[in-house]
Amino acid sequence: MPHLLSKEPITDRPDPEPEVVGLDSRGSEDVFSVLASESARSILVELYRDPATKSELAARVGTSIQNVSHHLENLSDAGLVTVIDEWYSEKGREMDVYAPESSPFVLVVGEQDAVSDARRSIASKPTPQLGD
Repeated sequence: MPHLLSKEPITDRPDPEPEVVGLDSRGSEDVFSVLASESARSILVELYRDPATKSELAARVGTSIQNVSHHLENLSDAGLVTVIDEWYSEKGREMDVYAPESSPFVLVVGEQDAVSDARRSIASKPTPQLGD
């Protein structure tokens, strides 16, 4: 249920299952294309720190809401961010709250066996939650 003017910490977070991407994995081109932008990287870093609305992200990274919207769309299309909640502004407008799709994001360079090994290794260890 959307929160009215909510600014409280969000407890419903995406699955903390790590995203392991190999440099030559299918779909990695989209991820790396999006992350080629310094603005997109800054937005993603901020979302790993704390989920946020577009306007909050714009203030935190020092850019326009339109620029944040553009990069969030690209990050979402690449499977790196997702909407996790909805808040209402003081004017009653719905605002999506964004967070990383997974935690953490791991890049593996090497043969497919290295990607599989990294996934197994990460899966066998407890994943720290954001903020730990």
